[in-house]
Amino acid sequence: MALAACGGGTPGPTAIPVTSLPWVDDFSKTASGWTTQSDTSAEAKYDNGVFRIVVKQENLTVWSVAGKNISDGAYTVDLWPNGGPKDNGFGVIFRVKDRKNFYHFEVSSDGYWRAGMMKDGKWENWDDWAAHPSIKQGNGVNKIRVVMKGDSLAYFVNNQQIFQKTDKTFAGGDVGVFALTLIDAPGTDISFDNVSVVKGE
Repeated sequence: MALAACGGGTPGPTAIPVTSLPWVDDFSKTASGWTTQSDTSAEAKYDNGVFRIVVKQENLTVWSVAGKNISDGAYTVDLWPNGGPKDNGFGVIFRVKDRKNFYHFEVSSDGYWRAGMMKDGKWENWDDWAAHPSIKQGNGVNKIRVVMKGDSLAYFVNNQQIFQKTDKTFAGGDVGVFALTLIDAPGTDISFDNVSVVKGE
């Protein structure tokens, strides 16, 4: 499995005012600020109280950002597949400086996870796809949480910590969600809900 070309919303500039915490979004208001897309390659849209990303082409990553500016906090999202291939990827991006610089954390429908960053437009994965029993497979709902405290990053799935990393590349920025397809596996279809960032735990 490999991340590929990026599409979807463009992360905004870091000139956005610092976001007050706690911040929550249940996607009940379609004007809450997430970037949207609709073309032959993908859709990223508000959809009946959730945010939904459908990736129609193979080997493509599509994201949406919230238009926030956050340094430290616990970023949590509920996410689940609506269908499509099990060989996929979906998760969160955070401390987004711009479309070429951010951290990422994702899971797959077949029970794998991965974390890393994009730096200057190049994907860097700290650990390649690895299985973990805390990840619900198939169309199950997974709760992803990333706890950001300075240069310490802790990664959770369904309230179980599965990874920790110390890195000071990005100090703060936007938050977002994303979905990806792999070669010969178009059709990833993911819903996201109950997004929140609260002060550090």
